[in-house]
Amino acid sequence: MDKKTYEVAPGVAWVNGSPTPKDREVELTAAEAQYDLGLGRITLLGTAPKAQAKAGD
Repeated sequence: MDKKTYEVAPGVAWVNGSPTPKDREVELTAAEAQYDLGLGRITLLGTAPKAQAKAGD
């Protein structure tokens, strides 16, 4: 099965039954990622919208 790299959302300590790594990246199959994706706890690496700077920053 092909695994893809996902970025873990801030504040999420566990993904797919394992602690979140320090780099906040996990490699999961589609089946492994399904639950956490549905809850918005992970996103496919490189697809999360970047935080926009506030005016005046």
